[in-house]
Order: sequence, then structure tokens, then C-alpha cells
Amino acid sequence: MNPLSEDSIKEEWSSSVPLVVHSLQRKQNLATGRITDNAGQLTASLNPRFDMNKTIFHTLKGPGALFQRTKLDVEYDWDPALAAEIEAAYASLPHAVRTSDHLFKFMFTECNFQIEHADGSFLDHLYFCHDYTAQHYPAASPRVMLLHSICGVGTNCFPMGVEKLPALASLLEPEEMLHVEAFPTVLRLLVHGPLLAQLMESPTEELQQLSAIKFHRLLDNELLELTADQLWTQLNFQLIHAIDFLPPASWRRTSGTYFFEIFVCLHGLLTRGGRLDANVGWDAEWMQPLVPGSEPGTWRHWLVDLLPTKVVLRLASKNMARLCAEVGHSLEYSLVWGGSWRGASELH
Repeated sequence: MNPLSEDSIKEEWSSSVPLVVHSLQRKQNLATGRITDNAGQLTASLNPRFDMNKTIFHTLKGPGALFQRTKLDVEYDWDPALAAEIEAAYASLPHAVRTSDHLFKFMFTECNFQIEHADGSFLDHLYFCHDYTAQHYPAASPRVMLLHSICGVGTNCFPMGVEKLPALASLLEPEEMLHVEAFPTVLRLLVHGPLLAQLMESPTEELQQLSAIKFHRLLDNELLELTADQLWTQLNFQLIHAIDFLPPASWRRTSGTYFFEIFVCLHGLLTRGGRLDANVGWDAEWMQPLVPGSEPGTWRHWLVDLLPTKVVLRLASKNMARLCAEVGHSLEYSLVWGGSWRGASELH
């Protein structure tokens, strides 16, 4: 890439970058460093402007499409007192330092992020993940979370081609680049299920013997390897990412989603392993029952919320396997425990 001055970069692209304003739920997460069940303090309704075809989820089919639509086509009116409290707490936070203009220029001129935020929301998601990391996980780079989807998202949208990996690497530190490359695959492995189940079933003393993990990069199926320390860091990133897909209220009724299950499992795993390095508050006692207004009163929302979590996870796993098969991506992985490889396959 040719060197450009900061002023010339801003002149070329900055006017096209949308202004990001965090939602109240995101501001609450950022201000508190935790997730919150706001049952009784908001009212949900269908969003008449929502269009599934303008989101990254347009590739979903069958029950998966219905489930995702039901979780997305909602908007909320918040209690004015709570809204004012959240705004005041958020306003008191130090502003997250944005990344370099050179990196933003690459994102918006060399990549196709329009496939992700055509509905105007995915860029907000990227900024939220970046800002939460900057605020509540200072030991890690927030640039990883700004770029976590650049090598592909869970619905087979690819903002950047594999041929641009060297250009991206030139803008990042090697550790940042590794986590950016790894993020899409680790997310798919968590949704698919066996990796998370294997880690959850491992005794605490065995977790201390974990040495490494190998898996396939989503973009081209090349092998990647993370050390145990890097895997724990990656799982902290995945925990932060899951926050942005959780319902805002009445969790005893609305928590039957694969992202909520992944969040709870990761929080427990990281806590048990002594590696919850990000500030992410969660306690099952915070879960509230369904109260009027927590979700739209449609048959879809009633039906989806009654699905057993095991059924939801099974559907998500099958859908992930289908999506990976469509792009030739292998979900095989191997873990190193005390020098021995154990996983879905022996990847050497």
C-alpha cells in the first residue's frame, strides 16, 4: 500500500463512514461492564423497517431464518427514568480511542462491509465490540474486535478476500492478526458445539494442562494454531462478542438462544479456569420472568421462546455444518493436552 498522509486519507474516505450511535442496551453494557435483565422497564414492538434481506442473515433458510428474524425484528421503548440513568452513566465514561485512519481506510476502500451492515446495524456492532474491549478488557487489543468479522461471518458473508491478508497483516501487530484470522473459525466451532462441550466437560485440573489448539482458517482452510494463552484470550473476545446478541429483558423466557447458551458456558468456563480477564458481569440470579412488554405479542415470539434450549442448539449446530459445507470449510480441530492431541481429528 502506498503511504498516505493522515489528511489525505481523511479527505478520501472519512465522509463516507456512517456515524455510529450506540443503542441504550449497548450503552448500558458499556457503562456497567455487565449484562442486565431490564424486565418491566421497557416495551418491545415489531420494527416495521426491518428487512431480513438487508442483513448478514439473508443466507439463512428454514427454521433458522424464522428464528433469527424473530430475534431481530424488534425495537424497544425504554422507561424514561432508566434511559436517563443509562445516558448519564455512559456519558461519564472515557471515550474509546479509535484506531488509525489507515486501518479504517482499508476497511472501507479495500473491503466490502456493505454486505454486513446494509441494515445500518452491523457497523454499530463492530464499534460496540471495539468499545467494550477498550473499556473492559484493557489487556487486549480492541482492534481485534473492530475487525473480528473481516475474514468472514457465520452466515457466509466475506468482507475481504484471502488475497488481501498480507495487506491487512501489514496494518496490525502479529498477535492482533492471529486473533482476527482465528475469530470466525472459533465462533463457528462454538456454535457447532463439540469444542465447547469438550472444554466444558474437562476437569479444572485438566484445563490447566491445555497447551494449544489447531483448526482451519475460514477464508481458505489453512491451518491456524493458538497457544493455550491465546485461546483463553480468544474466548474472552468471544464472550464480549456474545453480549451484543443477548435479549434485554425477561431472560427466564427469552434466553433460549444459542448465543445466550454460549455466553453462559464461556463465562463459566473462563471463571472456572481462572481466565476471565475481561470485565463481564453475569449471575444467573439476575434472570427475571416474563413480564408484559418484554417481547412483541406475536405467535412467532411465543413459539420461539418455548423451544427447548437443546433443540435450539441442535438446529444451530446443523445450520452451521451446512453453512461450512457450502464454502468448503472444515470444522475439524485438535487440542493439545499435556503433549497429546485430542479433538475432532488429528491436525498436525
